[in-house]
Amino acid sequence: MKAVRDGNTENLTGEGQSVVEDLRGTTLEEKLHFAWDVLQIDVNNLMDNDMDKAANRLKIPPGLKQIIEKKEGIIRMHMRGKRVNYAARSVITPDPCLNIDEIGFPEEFAKCLTYPVPVTGWNVAELQNMVLNGPNKHPGAVMVQNEDGSVIRLSAFNSNQRESVAKRLLTPSDSTHNSQRLKVVRRHLCNGDVLLLNRQPTLHRPSIMAHTARILKGEKTIRLHYANCKAYNADFDGDEMNAHFPQNEVARSEAYNILSVNNQYLVPKDGTPLSGLIQDHIVAGVLLSIRGRFFVKEEYQQLVFQGLGHQKGEIKLLSPAILKPASLWSGKQIISTIIINNVPKGQHPLTLTSSSKVSDQAWAVKRPRSWRAGGTPFTDPKTMSEAEVTIRDGELLCGVLDKAHYGATPYSLIHCIFELYGGTYSGALLNSFAKLFNAFLKIEGFSLGVEDILVVDAAEKWRSNIIRDARNTGAKGPAVNAMQICCLLGQIELEGTWCQARHSQLSSLQHIAKSRRLCGWKVHDWYQATEIFFPLYGWKRL
Repeated sequence: MKAVRDGNTENLTGEGQSVVEDLRGTTLEEKLHFAWDVLQIDVNNLMDNDMDKAANRLKIPPGLKQIIEKKEGIIRMHMRGKRVNYAARSVITPDPCLNIDEIGFPEEFAKCLTYPVPVTGWNVAELQNMVLNGPNKHPGAVMVQNEDGSVIRLSAFNSNQRESVAKRLLTPSDSTHNSQRLKVVRRHLCNGDVLLLNRQPTLHRPSIMAHTARILKGEKTIRLHYANCKAYNADFDGDEMNAHFPQNEVARSEAYNILSVNNQYLVPKDGTPLSGLIQDHIVAGVLLSIRGRFFVKEEYQQLVFQGLGHQKGEIKLLSPAILKPASLWSGKQIISTIIINNVPKGQHPLTLTSSSKVSDQAWAVKRPRSWRAGGTPFTDPKTMSEAEVTIRDGELLCGVLDKAHYGATPYSLIHCIFELYGGTYSGALLNSFAKLFNAFLKIEGFSLGVEDILVVDAAEKWRSNIIRDARNTGAKGPAVNAMQICCLLGQIELEGTWCQARHSQLSSLQHIAKSRRLCGWKVHDWYQATEIFFPLYGWKRL
């Protein structure tokens, strides 16, 4: 800076003068400016080499950001552990018979995961039975830790050793007769123990949630309820999940009360629901709640019992909707019974006015006639129709419940229960609905056949016109993608152009022309070889 102010470099050392001469610029001010820019770029590259877009990436070493970030970074690749104790991993498979906060866990896994339990007068009988079972029989134990920290491993083949250890669980060791410590039994994971389930990538907080274990004999996969698929972004095409077994009472308490599935109902990002019923359960819920669905007393009580079998105490039942010529209960009353019995004692049942996802026109068989008894007609066609959901004091009076109320939808019935009574009761209502719909589908199922996917004549004519127009106008670029999204296979793009047909590949110019046009066949049509060859060729290359 002094040389710039003085306007000369005579006072600099020989090395300093050579450095100044090598800098860009003609005047000292220009040289200082360019030197300052180079210094700033070097500092930027030290932190993040992506900041200098014009630089050659091969010559710039990685910055601190590149060293730390991504899977190949120093933290994830070299510092963070890849393996942990008291954990399991397996493929997930669906199980609609579980509660949404349960996880089906293979018995072989449960024998490997253990929990330390101090021996007291209250649990000594249970722990003695586990010690007698040993490490290979569930529920058993694998080792006993004495007061001084020494460990006795239980033999799977020596029953006398296990019996000797079991009898001395409450007897202090000779070396620690006056110690206040307790013996600790390492028991197997059992029904009701809490597990932390995680599916990678862990993108948000509900990617790790706490489930209670249900041990399954003879299974090799982890069983998961459908309602949790959205939270984990999971499906059952080979996905794997990790299970972690908390190892002290504080961690177990946090898992039961904070991380529980019932308490993770809302997305932290925007407060929308995560858990909800899907697919067959939604269909069963719609079929059960439509008008004209009636059940005799035995069917009503059986379905209610299926939905409320987990509940302790008395179950409140409703009076029949029809008394003569026979007592009949409607499907809406079955749902109402489930709702009323899942409200906490001492709380008033909810009142809700909402709408269903299916429009009122979907239920209309013919045009409604005009009123004959006078009165003012409704201005809103949804009023008193199956599209208007009306719940009063917990009883479903009008409307069909569908995905808008059973699913993971804002302001649904489950969402209202969560906001009014908490996650424990919203989870219990989801469990009740899932088990009720499972039982109902065994009484009345539904099917989908080939006839249901055939295109009717009017739609086929409309589709053919679209194909003809597309062939006449041609298709390239984004239009090809748009047509494929609309279920029109089209001609596949490969490296920005249509797949080129060569004379050696096809025998005639007519076939070459056909191969360059838009494919017009449907899934259940006979395929034209020239129309299918190049699209499949394109997919294979891609």
